[in-house]
Parts: sequence; C-alpha cells; structure tokens
Amino acid sequence: MSDLVNTRELTPGTHIVLVDGAVAEVVSNPLDGVWVVARYLSSPVDPSVVGQEEMIFAQDIAGVRAPG
Repeated sequence: MSDLVNTRELTPGTHIVLVDGAVAEVVSNPLDGVWVVARYLSSPVDPSVVGQEEMIFAQDIAGVRAPG
C-alpha cells in the first residue's frame, strides 16, 4: 500500500491518479487536508464523468503525475 498524498501540497493544475485508475486535474484546494476539487480527465470505470468537477477525498488519491 502506498503512502497517502498530502492534499495540502496539491495546487491547481496538478494531475492526480485515483485508486480506480481515473486521472483528474486539481481545480481548487480548500487546504483542509481532506478534500480537493478536481476535474476528471479520464476514467476507465465511468467515462461519463470526464470533464466533470467533483470533490475528491484524500484516501481516493493514489498518486500525483506530471501533466502530459
């Protein structure tokens, strides 16, 4: 199991990989250490969410990836 990502360090524009394999871009961060708001860029589980913004829970973030 990997270490949790410190959500307080995630800035807008950061690409995150979720535990279900989806990739999202951080849109805003309330800096509460628990949630970030992100826009889905891809989702192998549910392609209909691509382009939508959602609050993402810290434990659902598997890692950070470089854009591109």
